[in-house]
Amino acid sequence: MTDLKQLKLDAQGLSILYVEDNTTLREHASKLLKKFFDLVYNACDGQEGLETFKKYHPDIILTDIKMPRMDGLTLSEHIKKISPETKIIIMSAFDDKENLHKGISLGITDFLAKPVNITELTEILHRTIKEILDANNKQLFFSHLKNIFNYQSAMVLMLKEGVPILANQALLDFFDVESIDDVLVDYGDLGNIFLEHSGFLYNQADNYWFDEINMHENKLYHVKVKNAKGEIRHLILKYQKLPQKSGYGVLSLDDVTELNLLKLFDEKQFKSDENLKDSAAMYKLLEVIQRNSAKIGLHNYYKGLSITNDAVITEIKKDSIVVKTSYLQEKAVQFEKKTLIVSEALPSCIACDEVVKIGFDNQSIEFKKLHFVSTSAVQRSTIRLIPDKHTVSLFMGENKFQGEVSIEDVSLDAVKLNLNALPAGLKKDDEVLIDIVFSMDKQPFIINTKAIMYRKSENKYSFSVVFMFKFKEGAKNGLVKYITKRQMAIIREFKGLQNG
Repeated sequence: MTDLKQLKLDAQGLSILYVEDNTTLREHASKLLKKFFDLVYNACDGQEGLETFKKYHPDIILTDIKMPRMDGLTLSEHIKKISPETKIIIMSAFDDKENLHKGISLGITDFLAKPVNITELTEILHRTIKEILDANNKQLFFSHLKNIFNYQSAMVLMLKEGVPILANQALLDFFDVESIDDVLVDYGDLGNIFLEHSGFLYNQADNYWFDEINMHENKLYHVKVKNAKGEIRHLILKYQKLPQKSGYGVLSLDDVTELNLLKLFDEKQFKSDENLKDSAAMYKLLEVIQRNSAKIGLHNYYKGLSITNDAVITEIKKDSIVVKTSYLQEKAVQFEKKTLIVSEALPSCIACDEVVKIGFDNQSIEFKKLHFVSTSAVQRSTIRLIPDKHTVSLFMGENKFQGEVSIEDVSLDAVKLNLNALPAGLKKDDEVLIDIVFSMDKQPFIINTKAIMYRKSENKYSFSVVFMFKFKEGAKNGLVKYITKRQMAIIREFKGLQNG
């Protein structure tokens, strides 16, 4: 009998589409499926099921055969043409031999007898999920092997519990030895080879190198190593565990010294304008990330709400890159019209200031105008949200600012105001009085407090000025309540974009 807790654990991150024309059955089955799957989609017939599949690409399809507009077998045939690897489970009477034979010819994953037995359903789901997980593991393994042999300059080690047991010729040549044992005789531990460098991987008193990579499989690490000639080389390290082989893993080392990227990891050098504008070095590093099939993160804000999802680089062009990411991240990019690329393999975030194209069908986005940024919104320590309906007034001494003023965003500590002109004499550390009226639960919520001018910046037609609040004791409580409710409202609004 299937362990239901294990089924829920294995199903994490997977989605299922349930297609059934009987409304009562569909509602009951959906409640059951939601106990195991994070995402459960429903459709009342094959036509709606096909449209839902094209939009969300769920991992598993559970469908009845006899339905109006489009039956389950026709739906399965369309889905298999679009995505042959998708797992499809057909619900049918076992005496329906004609349909069963047709289903087999289509590559249906499994059949479920009607009326559906919950025990049989969970057992079939468990088998199907295991097939998906096994296929994903094999794909990762063979993808890694392909990368290794496609780039023959890569040095490769097989490890057992962190100890090297096999090495390819490129690595032996690098150290000018006949076997990996010769390297271990000199260094004792592979981690002792890695030289200390800020932001790089090396043995530290509180961080053993193998413990680090073993906890972060597929992450890219920068290491600095001396070769047999005594030359310092810059390498990219990646570790991947072998599926179904506990304790074993493959470690690859890619020599990127000739790309001259070390300067990017020297904090003082990197923050110079020259290095921030070094697009050639930036693209070289992105190529390394793509070559190693490593994930990056895309970071956006929707009205102040942080939206971050994984992505992979699928193509690098002369002055642009193409990435594949989730549908929700695409909607966030569509709203903000830009993004930030974040990765621990990068010395800093990369700002992508222009969106060339968003492909919702294949979950791809093309960006251009890429550049390093020394600081970014990713480093925000507090939540900053764009408010809904509000009014705001600014006072300097007894004088009210007569220009146009609105709130760009607000946090528990500060507010950023947009002004059509700067008040005369306003400078950093000046004290002002700010009067704000928000709408909360359809009632006015008023903030009246002193604030300190923190910084200002000039836009094309206006000025952005940040003021730090100087609340009296207990006065911040109302703002905490407002920001909490505003955040929940923005989350609901953003989730609604899935249908837009």
